[in-house]
Amino acid sequence: MKKKDFLHDLIKSLTQNEKRFLKIYASRHTIGDKNNYVKLFESIGRLKEYDEEKLRRKIKGESFLGHLSAAKNYLYNLILECLDIYHKDSSIDRQISKHMNIARVLSEKRLDEQSVKIIEKAQILSEKYNRFENTIALSFLRKNIEFDRDVISSEVLGIYYQNIFSALKKLTAKLEFNKTRDELLIQRRRKGPAKNEEELIHLKTFYGNPYFRDFLKIDSFDANVYYLLAKIEHSRILRDKKRGRMYTRKLVSLFDLHIDRIEDNISQYIYALNVFIVERLYLNNRREANEMLKKLISIPSLIGKKAVTNDVKVKIFEVYYTCITDIALAFKDYGSAIPHILKAEEGLKKFEKQMTPSFNLVMKSNIACIYFGAGNYKQSLQWCNVVINDSPQYREDMYYIVRILNLITHFELGNQLILPSLIKSTYRYLYKRKRVYLFESLFLKYLRLFLRAETKNDQTALFAQFREELIPLLDNRLENLIFNDIDIIGWIDKKLKV
Repeated sequence: MKKKDFLHDLIKSLTQNEKRFLKIYASRHTIGDKNNYVKLFESIGRLKEYDEEKLRRKIKGESFLGHLSAAKNYLYNLILECLDIYHKDSSIDRQISKHMNIARVLSEKRLDEQSVKIIEKAQILSEKYNRFENTIALSFLRKNIEFDRDVISSEVLGIYYQNIFSALKKLTAKLEFNKTRDELLIQRRRKGPAKNEEELIHLKTFYGNPYFRDFLKIDSFDANVYYLLAKIEHSRILRDKKRGRMYTRKLVSLFDLHIDRIEDNISQYIYALNVFIVERLYLNNRREANEMLKKLISIPSLIGKKAVTNDVKVKIFEVYYTCITDIALAFKDYGSAIPHILKAEEGLKKFEKQMTPSFNLVMKSNIACIYFGAGNYKQSLQWCNVVINDSPQYREDMYYIVRILNLITHFELGNQLILPSLIKSTYRYLYKRKRVYLFESLFLKYLRLFLRAETKNDQTALFAQFREELIPLLDNRLENLIFNDIDIIGWIDKKLKV
């Protein structure tokens, strides 16, 4: 395995526009050695994986070869400086930060009137975009200017602190909602929806949080967003579809009313579209799900090219193809999903290392389930192996589904000799995680019986019994999660028709 190199990773992350800007910037700011750093930049950029020996051969004869480490360090910092300038106005936070830095410099030069004008610009942006932490810092900066010049009165001082405490109250509410949402999101990403009564009881403890129980009427777009996000996460873990749909619709409507806030809340907006699509699937409403997919892929045109960072591209990719595969599974539309899967596989090669691990796992799990539904058992098994070999420490619910699917695909492929040991290891895995519920017990029991069946008629009779015992579980919200991804009833029905 090749050694990682920060400079190589940084160069590989650059867009074409960033590379073009860097070359122009380097030619203007590196007197005498301007071509050397461009040559080093291009030589490293051509390496698929960093290999210092290979790099040295490529730049053989160059004057900077004798001090390669220093040249790389200079180039690294030059790129960071260049990126800072290139993106200085690409987000609200960067614009506010720029204004604050300029205001401080002007204040230090005793150009108070100019400094105050810049502070006022930054304060307008901070208030509009709910950057209350900046509102507090800017109020302190302006107060200190007037304090140091002995031009402040007790009344004005009181107003400054009144504004500071008001912003602090709004910031506290925003952070409390954000914290609650993050705690719930971590729980769902690690374990998935609640799978037993004990977890359901634990979730009720969130109602003790006053910020979660009763929405405090604070005029803040961000507080509203995080409040709704927390409610949505709580509903998703509880599998409370009705409440989940209500809060998701409210969140999407909130963004529709404040389109100008999408760019600076892009992650939350993408999440809202993602959950809206998932909720539509519970209602078998494919039309609305597809409408939200169109909104998702139209985000770049909505926020502008400069705001479409690599991070935004990754988020759109992971949500789009996870939702595409979710839709295929919900409507058992396996065949038409294969072309989308092929594109998803291409995207994984490009974005996998940058993806949110839980999305990465869900997408791979969905791909395995779709191949299974389409009858492509070899491909399904390949993707099962990819997930199982990774042994993720998150989304236990999806990893569990893949473990079950792995057994079924081995059975379909006739791998009878290794199935007994796989059944044992799967049971141990489930037992350690306290996941041996009714479905798991029935599935493992019948799978062992299928292997022992002496005739095809015996096996058919067992499949009929298995189906009869599974039907009552379809309406059990603590047992039926697996049926959303693996069409086990459909699989059994095919066996009964053969």
